[in-house]
Amino acid sequence: MFRYSFIISSVIAFIVTATGQIAAEVTPEFQLGARGVMSLNTDINNDQSTNTVSDFSDTDLMFGFRQKMYNKLRGQLVIGFQFPDAESDLGQVFFHQTFIKLESRSNILKIGRSRVKTTLLDFPMLRDDDALLLTTVLNPFSDGENSEDHQYGNVLEYAHLFGQRYQLRFHAEHFRKVPEVPGTAETDFGLNAVGFIMQYRVPESQRWNRTTIQSVSIGTNNFLTDRPGFSSEYDQALKNILFGFVINLKPDPVHFWDLRSQTIYNSGFEEVQSIENFGDLARAEAIGNYTSIRYLYRKLERPTLQVALLGGYKKYPNANQPTELLQVASNLFYRIGENFDVGLQVQYREFSGDLRKIYGDNETRIQLSFIYSVDQSWNYQFDDRESLLNLEHGYIP
Repeated sequence: MFRYSFIISSVIAFIVTATGQIAAEVTPEFQLGARGVMSLNTDINNDQSTNTVSDFSDTDLMFGFRQKMYNKLRGQLVIGFQFPDAESDLGQVFFHQTFIKLESRSNILKIGRSRVKTTLLDFPMLRDDDALLLTTVLNPFSDGENSEDHQYGNVLEYAHLFGQRYQLRFHAEHFRKVPEVPGTAETDFGLNAVGFIMQYRVPESQRWNRTTIQSVSIGTNNFLTDRPGFSSEYDQALKNILFGFVINLKPDPVHFWDLRSQTIYNSGFEEVQSIENFGDLARAEAIGNYTSIRYLYRKLERPTLQVALLGGYKKYPNANQPTELLQVASNLFYRIGENFDVGLQVQYREFSGDLRKIYGDNETRIQLSFIYSVDQSWNYQFDDRESLLNLEHGYIP
């Protein structure tokens, strides 16, 4: 009896061990990314009246699953949702990341919903929409109510990497359209934008041991509109050209300085000479630049203190009257615990010409913020090109 019990126990132990080994081979790597962004916003209006609100927009939660494929490929599924702006009509929760990605050493194919290629750089601000009019190509199909309309969409993207530092990306995207009949749902989900980006970027692994130039990028995003009076697709396309770079002023591992700058030129439509609404704002000829200087104190290989000064200017040369936007901002972030930061940001915007019809004369905003980030992986299988949190805006780039 003892002999039979021993044999049965041995067989069970073998089956459990073998099953565990097989499961270990097919179980995907599991990723969790989350960032809580909470701020107390105080707006000072033109008439010196103030308004204070508690803001938790851009807080997000993402799940990722990665698996080794055949022929040295790997696949990834990401599902994530975000809390949109309070005045948004996207509901309480917005699914901003839902895509599948297949990649090899030199090629990346991505399809689903994710960030669209309307900007080249991440600036050291609390939220990526704090300077939306200057840092992002505007969606001409939007009414301007949702900042997410300019940042997320359905994407089809292919990238080829030349070595470690050069990459070429082609993208076709669907930007959200505001329905012609208010209150109805969007019915057209066809691709309505195409473009490409060429980029030189120093790998993340060499972040603290690099030369003066960190990255240089140039790209284009062309919206396929239904411009009245024109039949050719080229004339109907709304063309945007982007150029950006990051320079390490002092690539010191402890006291680090960098300069970031991005310029966006919108060719616009010549018939749009008066800006009456957001649609005109996105379709009028415009050129703008946004630049930041940042100091980062990195103590014991961890970011501890960041101070940044930012500013931008945008002009609409084809408008009937001088129409310009000026914005300056400054912020400070301090790490009080592992992945937990407190920050203070002050920004000022001034409008002239037709922009006053939409935004008024000027606006000042003061933000006291708390940010907590989580980035974890289980069943780790291979190194990372980008973590889940890198899919989103990082206030400490």
